[in-house]
Amino acid sequence: MMIEDWEIGALFWNCLYRSDGDEEKAKLQVRQKYFEEFVNKKELFLFVGTTLKYHNIAPNPFVIIGLFYPPKSDQLHLL
Repeated sequence: MMIEDWEIGALFWNCLYRSDGDEEKAKLQVRQKYFEEFVNKKELFLFVGTTLKYHNIAPNPFVIIGLFYPPKSDQLHLL
């Protein structure tokens, strides 16, 4: 699925700069950030939407348009 979120894009560009232009190292750093740090410490939710350009012609017009990562909790609290 295509990612349109600016936060992931900015993270990738920063990782690419730190890895001296090596895309594979940059992708590995991004994966490490999201799969290890966020999954262990926070919940990770993706906001998904569609684009008008591909809505009626693409087999899957959905793209990731945002992220939400609240702190991880064992159970939701009842109010």
